[in-house]
Amino acid sequence: MELRKLLAERIRAAREKIGLTQNQLAEMAGFSSAQIISQIEKAERDIKAWELFNLARALKTDVAEILSEGAPVPVAQVLWRKTPKQNRQLLESDFLQRCQEYALVEKLCSVKIDAELPTIQEDLSAIKFSDAERLGKQTRDVLKLGNRPASCLSDMLENKFGIKIWYFNMGEEGSAASTKGAFGMGVLINADEAPWRRNYSFAHELFHLLTWETMASNDITKGQLSEHIEKLADIFASNLLLPDKEINNTLKARVQDNKIEYADLIEIAREFGVSTRALLWRLKNLHYIKTEDVQRIDDSPDLKQLDHNIRMGTWNRPPDIPERFVGLAFMAYKNGKLSRAKLAELLKTSLLDLPDFLLQYGLDDSKDYKTAVHTSGR
Repeated sequence: MELRKLLAERIRAAREKIGLTQNQLAEMAGFSSAQIISQIEKAERDIKAWELFNLARALKTDVAEILSEGAPVPVAQVLWRKTPKQNRQLLESDFLQRCQEYALVEKLCSVKIDAELPTIQEDLSAIKFSDAERLGKQTRDVLKLGNRPASCLSDMLENKFGIKIWYFNMGEEGSAASTKGAFGMGVLINADEAPWRRNYSFAHELFHLLTWETMASNDITKGQLSEHIEKLADIFASNLLLPDKEINNTLKARVQDNKIEYADLIEIAREFGVSTRALLWRLKNLHYIKTEDVQRIDDSPDLKQLDHNIRMGTWNRPPDIPERFVGLAFMAYKNGKLSRAKLAELLKTSLLDLPDFLLQYGLDDSKDYKTAVHTSGR
């Protein structure tokens, strides 16, 4: 196929896939008008090298993919916990591109993943809620998450199993998503959520990653999983993060005359890294409180205010770019595998601001980091 026509088709398809108008693409790629995009997509105009680079970046893809004459690589599916009402395609494309970039820096640094994430082979259509409880407990034991799983879950998923974790500012538009592709597995978390809600989202998305191969096509509608599977994931997450034995022991130390103070409930939830609501429902399932009491307590203005006051100092936002990703990209750059310009591009900063950006992550661009340590060779 003639190159101009190939580029026209690929650029138009990529633009439509992420839901951009010609005006939006022109602005994002630095063109003076949408008419230029129209001419390119009609194969009426040649594309300069710098224009192609800018277009690829705006379209969340790479130049090699646009120039490839073979069939386009199938796009990995992104499954949402709460589907965004706006900019969904753009968020998904950005997420998938970042996962691909993560895999790239791992490859450049010859990173080998310590272990493969175990899978759940059970038929999801036949799984009951009691099965989800069992699977949550089993997974906690298999992964050796300890008595406070929330404190180490995300680090273990990222560092031991190589799951690409990204945080996007999504406001109230989205909660979390997961994906699996040639780059491995990825999890997208809403950076605007509270830390304890992010912990729950990690556990929820872990269920989907563990059962990815057993999900049937009828379980998914427009990127949204069935209500039954989402409920299974919630039950799995609750049992993973809130071990019954540990909850029992912690509760016994705080209950007096069969009563427990609001402050104690909030403190237990904070200790286990979950929301107070999640703890309340777990206590209901463990038969400590009744269903009607869960709703009454959760709706209490006094509880909400006290919860806010106690947790106000523990609200921390994740870094815009994961520390592990920054470290790997920097290592690849120092070893001559990445140019300085590519490093800045991957870190979403300018060449001028790159040194200061790296210092925020404890990395000094002026040092060579090549001092070696001798080992015994065993």
